[in-house]
Amino acid sequence: MDQTQVSFRQLLEAAPDAMLVVDGAGRISLVNSQTEHLFGYDREELLGEPIEILVPHNLQARHAEHRSTYQRDPHRRPMGTGLELSGRRKDGSWFPVEISLSPVTASDGTWVMAAVRDITVRARVQKALTSANRELEAFTYSVSHDLRAPIRQIDGFARLLDEHLGDSLDDKGRHYLTRIQEGAVGMGELVDDLLHLARLGRQEPRPERVDLDAVVKQVLTELQGDLDGRMIEWKVNPLPSVVCDRGLIRVVFTNLISNAVKYTRPRRPAVIEIGYEESEAGPRIAIRDNGVGFDMKYADKLFGVFQRLHPVEEFEGTGVGLATVQRIVHKHGGDIWTQAAPDEGATFFFTVPVGGGVAA
Repeated sequence: MDQTQVSFRQLLEAAPDAMLVVDGAGRISLVNSQTEHLFGYDREELLGEPIEILVPHNLQARHAEHRSTYQRDPHRRPMGTGLELSGRRKDGSWFPVEISLSPVTASDGTWVMAAVRDITVRARVQKALTSANRELEAFTYSVSHDLRAPIRQIDGFARLLDEHLGDSLDDKGRHYLTRIQEGAVGMGELVDDLLHLARLGRQEPRPERVDLDAVVKQVLTELQGDLDGRMIEWKVNPLPSVVCDRGLIRVVFTNLISNAVKYTRPRRPAVIEIGYEESEAGPRIAIRDNGVGFDMKYADKLFGVFQRLHPVEEFEGTGVGLATVQRIVHKHGGDIWTQAAPDEGATFFFTVPVGGGVAA
């Protein structure tokens, strides 16, 4: 054995994962000690055996087909992207694995080196987290739905009381009744936002090619009624077409543009700019305003439910919109962040991965 082979074997032994080298016929040629530990075999029991010895019985035929396909176009990649993979120990038990494949050129053809990692703990945590999220979404939906009826009652009886008392109400009584009605309306809006957020957790994105220019145009048209003669200088630059869920991406633009309109209310004129630039993560959309801004040390609170950086007396809102926006962007495989400064405005950025990256 020459020095190169010795070094190669030493590297395999030093790897934290189970490492196997499989020849062109699909037989195991080399393993490290982590492979013995993970699968429960002695090294001598594996060498020369088909790699399918480590695959659950009901998946062995399919694995052989996948192996043949890989041999026709060998390249470095994770195995079974999007699939749940399993390994089989000597005692017949299964466990979830993550596998990476790399081709190795040898004198007698192309061999494959596989790195196998046991993800039992990760899978267990992920399963528990998914279950907890579903229970939380169901609870939020149930509570929010059940709150609607009493809120409608409060608002309805307040209106009846207003009609019944009429001019007999003094200024203080009128003020109290108005505050009750405003509170009921605000609570109704909050419940609606929570219901929307809960539904979003269960909604399957429907990806399609979407013209973002058309989406922004629609959002701006719908917002015209809320501008109250405001002096706003719009700078709307061309946007790309991307693969995304049309309805969900519209919610993103509606929330971000509405926020820009709201927080530029003290400005004369308000300036709101919408544009994008290409990035490695895909088109990076930017919505910039010259509004009141905020201190970046509080930026980590922005996307949490009920988190607000400005008093509700100054700027209305339920504190749910940006949490909804973040969830939608993450469902598309993108990211969202902001840059801002007090009294210097804010810019919200979000990415839409090439090809959509839509994840349920």
